Order: sequence, then structure tokens, then C-alpha cells
Amino acid sequence: MIRPPSRHAGFTLIELMLVVLLMAVLAAFAFPAFQSFIASTRLTAESNELLSGLNLARSEAVRLQRRVVLCRAAANDGVVTFAAGSGCVTSDDGQPWQGWGVFVDQDTDGALDADEAIVRVQAISGAALRITSDASMAAAGNRVVFRPDGLARGPGTLALQAGQIFVTDGTNESSLRCVTLASGSRMSVMKADVGRNPRQCEVPVAPEPEEEGT
Repeated sequence: MIRPPSRHAGFTLIELMLVVLLMAVLAAFAFPAFQSFIASTRLTAESNELLSGLNLARSEAVRLQRRVVLCRAAANDGVVTFAAGSGCVTSDDGQPWQGWGVFVDQDTDGALDADEAIVRVQAISGAALRITSDASMAAAGNRVVFRPDGLARGPGTLALQAGQIFVTDGTNESSLRCVTLASGSRMSVMKADVGRNPRQCEVPVAPEPEEEGT
């Protein structure tokens, strides 16, 4: 007795094309959301690095009982150029930061000298990321100077320093992170959507000057 040939079930060409088309449609919907997720992760990571640098500067100022400065720095091919003669970028030019550095300001002049210790340097990662100072921070020479009491005060004044540093992504200009310094020591990262709430990252108002300073 001759058995009939067995029949194997499988996809037809039309079914395969329909599956490929369905996957392409799903990918088209998912890709923008995935891009947004990546951009948000970059913003959060860079903002937290900057917040970590501020906390480090403050803790070192208290530990060493010296002024410690975090400031904007230049970079070349992703490498921060932070040394005596090429330290803080203090110009109020509105340009994005290329990096930042933390150093111990032994002579309290706000500038990095050859005999002063560098605590940390950090280049801005990712070509799309932009970090800029607000007007208050730019007027202070793109610097936050923590004194031995752990408070940051504006240059040439006893007023507690306040200001913000904005972190944005060029691929999604509506997203924003604000690294905020308030009352000379309160630091935080705020998330804002410029389109929904443009006042969420409003610059904090500095308190009135105190009678005595460190």
C-alpha cells in the first residue's frame, strides 16, 4: 500500500509579506518613542553628573575648610582642558559648556592656579547635549564658589548664590533639565517640558545678604 505524501503547513509568500508589513508599521510607531526615551536618559544622566559635581565641591569645601569652585571649562575632542592658564571659562557669551571642573581655590581668587588641586573634570558627553548658564550664573563667571561653611555666595557680595544651569538635547528641544542652586546650598535637578510649563524652571530668587560671611 502506497501512502500519500505528507503535507507540511507553512507560511505563504503573501502571509510573510503581511507579517513584515505589520512589523514595519509597529516599528514606525515605536521608533519616535524610543528616541525620546534615549534623549531623556541622556539628559537625566548629564544633569545628575553636574549635580554630583556640585555636591562634591560643597563637601570638599567643608572637609578642607577651603573655597572650592565648580566652573565651566573648555574641551578639545572630548578632553577637558583644565589647567593653570586654561581653567574656568568665565565669559558671559551664552555659548554651551564643553565641560566643567572642580578645584580647590587656595588663594580665593576664583581662578585655577598651578599650585591648586584639581578635584574633578568632566566633558559633556554626546554631541546633541547642550549645557548653558542662566543670566545669574553667567554673571558670576559660570562659577559656583562654595566656602568653608558649605554655602555658595555671589562674587563680591555676601548674598547667597542662586542660579540654574540648563541641560537640553538638540534632538528634542522641548525637553529640559534644570540643575538648580538655591539659597547657597540647596541643589536639585528639575524636569520641565517647555511646551507645557515654561515657568517650571524659573530662576530662584537669591535671599537678602547676611550680616556676616565666611
